[in-house]
Order: sequence, then structure tokens, then C-alpha cells
Amino acid sequence: MIRMLFLLEAVLGLTGTALAQNHVSITQCYEAAQQHHPERLQWDLQQKIGAIRAANITKVRHLPQLSLNGQATLQSDVTSLPIELPNIKITPLSKDQYKLTLDANYLLYDGGAAVLQSALQTSAAAIEQQKVTVDINKVKDLVNAYFFGALLTDENIRLTQVLQKDLRERSDRISVNVKFGTAIPTSLDQLEAEFLKADQRLVELEATRNGYRDVLALITGLNIDPTTVLDLPPSPGEKTNINRPEFQLFELQNRVLDTQVKLLDNQKLPRLSAFLQTGYGRPALNFLNNNFRGLAIGGIRFTWNLAPFYTFKSDQNAIQLNREVISSQRAVFDYNLSIQLRQQQTEVDKLNGVIAKDRQIIQLRSKIKNNATAQLEQGIITAADYLSEANAENQAQLNLSFHELQLLLAKIQYQTLAGSN
Repeated sequence: MIRMLFLLEAVLGLTGTALAQNHVSITQCYEAAQQHHPERLQWDLQQKIGAIRAANITKVRHLPQLSLNGQATLQSDVTSLPIELPNIKITPLSKDQYKLTLDANYLLYDGGAAVLQSALQTSAAAIEQQKVTVDINKVKDLVNAYFFGALLTDENIRLTQVLQKDLRERSDRISVNVKFGTAIPTSLDQLEAEFLKADQRLVELEATRNGYRDVLALITGLNIDPTTVLDLPPSPGEKTNINRPEFQLFELQNRVLDTQVKLLDNQKLPRLSAFLQTGYGRPALNFLNNNFRGLAIGGIRFTWNLAPFYTFKSDQNAIQLNREVISSQRAVFDYNLSIQLRQQQTEVDKLNGVIAKDRQIIQLRSKIKNNATAQLEQGIITAADYLSEANAENQAQLNLSFHELQLLLAKIQYQTLAGSN
């Protein structure tokens, strides 16, 4: 059980201005870091690309396909009648011929190919988006590291300030003893030197504390400054659901393969379309007329491409192999994740045992320091002896706080690995 009062005191500072300070939780940092991540722009772009491609397929399916065609030819021979009629002169066709046409085709039946192709584009875009989501999700590890680094530094500062307070109290009492000759001035100098040493450590800790907050602000885009209060997250429960974004990526990849199977079946179906051709040329539809004239022809066209039947089985096998590749990638991911989760659980179990020993050590160190305090005031031991015991107690308390924060971080890191935070 983490010592909430000590840690909250470190975070809040227990100052009169604490209520006016900005509070930030680790959940807010997760959300802000994901939104602020540079790859977030790619997520939006992939969504737009998928929408554009799907819309284009829909347009191709529901709008007539127009093409403007023109040709000019010079032929070595032309069609002619093999007979001659009396008193009738038949003008032969020109060997230079011209034609300009506008062709329109409208697909009446494609077996649902357009719908499948549109779904395929949407799924492909969703895969690219999910890849971005997987990459962005990794930023949680950075948030965990710097958030808890800042919390640990806060606790270290608090314990150093507690040590300084104790040193000042001892120094005040020793000053009285020095006046009455029951203590030597050297003891007072030793306490003052230790106080300055603690002050020096505070300077280092403040710089480290600001560094953690600066990086956290850079990652999240939030306004995190030295006055920002980082709220201690609650300890996660024992039960954790596995919900990694990679799982959805594997699922989306399989959906694309399902759509590809349907498209394979669709390619074996016939197509039915309406067409219209209109234009101007010489000769027109009446090839015996050698004048430039308009033309128009329309109708229904039936086509059935038999080529997909030749490669259908091999295409099916290729899709099945791709499915097995995805299954293998999922198995490898599950294997590595199970190892990481087991290692993280081992860390949690280890820290639980270490914390239990920390508490026993603190009880003994507090008892020893209290005895040393009384002996110092009575002149039985020197200030150096007292400082040794005071520092030992302070280090024991720091170890407990450090290990408690490590335990909380280990539990939250377990949740991060599982994808449940």
C-alpha cells in the first residue's frame, strides 16, 4: 500500500498556493500525447485517402464512362461494287477516311464488384490508420517514464526537506548546548555542513524535476511547469483485460483478405452494360455514302471474361497463404507479449517483497535515530555519529518511497503492455 499521505504531500507541496495550481493526471497525459503525436496527422490523412478512393469507385460505378475518340486513315483499297449498272454512275469511296466519336458506357450489372472494391479501399485505409494507432500507442511508455520520474523527484525533494528540518532542529538545540559548554562547536559545524549538503542536493533535484516536466510538456503539448501538480494515479486492480491495438490490426488485415476472396468470386461473373456511340465522319454508318455525315448507335453489351477461371485456384491459395502469415504474426506477437507480461508481473511480485522489508528497516532505523537524537543532546555521541543515523533513516524512507512508486509504475506498465489503460 503506497503511503498516500506522504506522496500527496510531495505532489501538492502543502503550500497556500496549492489550490491555484494546475493539476494533471496520467490519463490526461496519455490522451494529450496521442493527440499531440506527429503521426496523428497521418491518421487523418489515411482516413481522407480511403474516403476519396472509395468515392471514386462509386462514381465510376454509377456514372457513365465517356471517351472521345478520333481517327484518320489512308487505305490501300476500299469497298466497291463488282458490277456496273447502265446509266448509273457509282462514286467510289475515298481512300482517306475520318471519324470522330463520343462513346458512352454505363454498367448495368457487375455482380457487386464496385461495392466490394469500395469496401476494400476503406479496409486498406483502416489498416494504415491502425498502424499509425499502434505506433502512437507506444508514446504511453514515454509518459510513464517521465510522469513517474517527476513523481519520484518530488518525493525525493520532500524527504530532503524533512531531513533539513530535522537538522535545523538539532542545530538549534546544539547551539544552546554550545553556549552552556555541554557541546563542542565542531558538532554545530558538522550539522551546518550537512544542512548545506542537503541544500545542494535540492538544487540538483529541482533541476531534474524541471527537466522531467519539460519533457512531459513536450510529449503531451500540455502546459506543465514547475508549479503543475502531477496527480498520483490510483493503484490498478489485479484483473487486467488484454486489449492491444495490434489485435485490431490483425483483424483488419483478415477482413481485407475476406473481401479479396469475394472479389475473386465476383471476377468470374459476367458483366452487362448499355452503350451509346455518336459522332461524325466519312463514311458514316452507311459505308456506301462518301459524304461526311453524323452517326449514332446504341445498345446492350454482354461480356464474360473467362480468364479469371484460369488462375482462380492459385489466387485462392495465395490469399490463404497471406492469411497464414497474419496468423503467424499474431502468434509471434502473443508469444512476445506473454513473456513481457510475465516479466512485469515478476517485477510486481519482487517489489511487494522489497517494500515489506523496507517497512521493517524504517521501523528499526527510526528507533535507532531517536536514540541517537537523545544521545546527541546529552553529549554522549558526536554530531557525526548522529548524522550517520539520520542519513540512514532518511535513505530508508527514500528507498520505501522509491520502491512504492516503482511498484505503482510496474502495475501501470503492466496495464500499458496489456493495452487496458
